[in-house]
Amino acid sequence: MIVTCESCSTKFRLDPNRMKKPKSKVRCSRCGHVFVVGQSEDEELIQVDLSETTTDTEQKKPFSPPSFSTPAPAQPKKRLPVRKLILWSVPVLLVLFGIYWLVSQKGPGTSTGADAEKAASAEAQQPSVTILDSTQAYFLENSSAGQIFVVEGEVSNESQKPISFILLEGKLYGRDNRVAQSQRCFSGNVMTRDELHKLSITDIQNRMMNREGKELMNVHIAPSKRVPFVLVFQNLPELDALSDYSIEVISAKFD
Repeated sequence: MIVTCESCSTKFRLDPNRMKKPKSKVRCSRCGHVFVVGQSEDEELIQVDLSETTTDTEQKKPFSPPSFSTPAPAQPKKRLPVRKLILWSVPVLLVLFGIYWLVSQKGPGTSTGADAEKAASAEAQQPSVTILDSTQAYFLENSSAGQIFVVEGEVSNESQKPISFILLEGKLYGRDNRVAQSQRCFSGNVMTRDELHKLSITDIQNRMMNREGKELMNVHIAPSKRVPFVLVFQNLPELDALSDYSIEVISAKFD
């Protein structure tokens, strides 16, 4: 049946079979007005939650049947037993860790705890090498590459044991304090200024990167012993763009 609100004239569809008594009060879901439907003297207020009915000139909307029953109160959500979950997780993790430890101890090629501690201690100890203050730098004209920048100096083994293969790195900085160029060399590869003038850049590069050094000067360096080095930059940027240079020890190894 079609029910029209007496207040706002909104039309609703109402299923007569869902009315408990012939005469009932209904409430308009649009304006809230309460009015009577039916002709019985017994009245009962019912809450109508209906979609609007439409005429032929109105746009049709999807219809959903009314619900006269009172919805059941929402049940409180059960909380997850977090504490109980944690109490169970801890012993499980401990058991898994114990199994892993036993397997790693018995597995082939694995080291004991003492061996691992000794290896970590040896790794923590690094050779101590100092660049002496006698370092000097100058520009030189190379016969094939033009102007080069040369850094000469000495390094000293400050460790308590002999070391080998001292590797250094030099950097040229621009006016903006950014690295404009970098170059590496091994210590012990000395070259005279005449050699720096006559040798090709390839020969100079090969000499600088001789790992053992000239006449094995970069091998088995005793404590407190000094070793010279020569570092050469070529293909230089504009000199006005350069502001400074630096040199540092990159690596060395205990014998």
